[in-house]
Amino acid sequence: MVRSAAAVVALLILPSFAQAQEPVGTHEVVRDDTLWDLAQRYYSNPFQWRVIWNANRDVVEDPNLIYPAEVLVIPGLPAEAPDAVAAAGPQPAAPAEPAQGVPQDLVPFGLRQARPVTDESRTIFYSEAEEEWRSQIIAAAERSYLAVSPDRVYSAPWLIGLEGEPEHSGWISGFAERGARASTIRSYDRIRISMATPARVGEKLQLFRIDSTIEYVGQVVIPTGIAEVSTIGDGEVVAIVIKEYERIQPGDWVGPLPSFPLEVGDEAQDVTAGPEAMIMGFEGEQVLSDVGHVAFLDLGSDDGIAIGDEFALFGEAIPTAREGTLQVIGLRANTAAARVMSMRDDVFRQGVVVRLTKKMN
Repeated sequence: MVRSAAAVVALLILPSFAQAQEPVGTHEVVRDDTLWDLAQRYYSNPFQWRVIWNANRDVVEDPNLIYPAEVLVIPGLPAEAPDAVAAAGPQPAAPAEPAQGVPQDLVPFGLRQARPVTDESRTIFYSEAEEEWRSQIIAAAERSYLAVSPDRVYSAPWLIGLEGEPEHSGWISGFAERGARASTIRSYDRIRISMATPARVGEKLQLFRIDSTIEYVGQVVIPTGIAEVSTIGDGEVVAIVIKEYERIQPGDWVGPLPSFPLEVGDEAQDVTAGPEAMIMGFEGEQVLSDVGHVAFLDLGSDDGIAIGDEFALFGEAIPTAREGTLQVIGLRANTAAARVMSMRDDVFRQGVVVRLTKKMN
């Protein structure tokens, strides 16, 4: 009887617990996501992974198994106890009134109003640091994020014609330090850059080179890193490498760093009847597409496309079912580089048509 009554109590408590967890958004699972990582991202505390799991039991049966393209509700953390029960001083030992809506016959099984937490009632495990930590977790649920990180934009590849060189301001002529003989340039190395028009001290420059060719389409240019100008000389500058994206070598071209247009809180909004784009090819020579790979679309900034826009591929059997999604991370006048965010199978191929479904404001 005690066990069955306790089960009834649990059923009465759970609805109020669920009401305290108002959804703060959703998350579409990508490869390598885990509930642990999602709790760290949204709550700054990975140990809160059960909050996300409990809110998505209809989708996630096993907390060890979440799959790309699953859309998970991200609830708020449980609300604090109401102020009405926080009367000053220790509570008397006399039985308190049961919680509202709880039958009187359940009182013998231990259901009582919570006693207030006071200096006298705290245990030896209490710490002010823990209270501060809890408040930070609650604040994290309301924190905004960048839709696309700067590094994704600065490292995004682009396409040029089948012949010729990418537009550039100069090239890496070698190491600035005497005696340096390494074939690869690394972070914090000082390099010499030949430039007809010297950059300003403190200016950041993008380093890049041609990586591969997509037949009948164009050459793929990949950023290799970022360097910051420290000294201006006669026909050249000295710069310090501050970012590495690929192997940096003498001979890599140099150009201005692309602008980063996004601010914290900018989000893509759903659109209907968005324009369609064709996948012209992919960065690299992978046989199968996968989450994280970059595809090239035949629409660009001249067509109104922006960094952070999202495209989707829809199924043939069910036109409203999304087979995969792409997010624009790089932009040129007539082309865009889009990162695969989710996919049901190896659905993204050269020649596939995708449609704009989310537009940045």
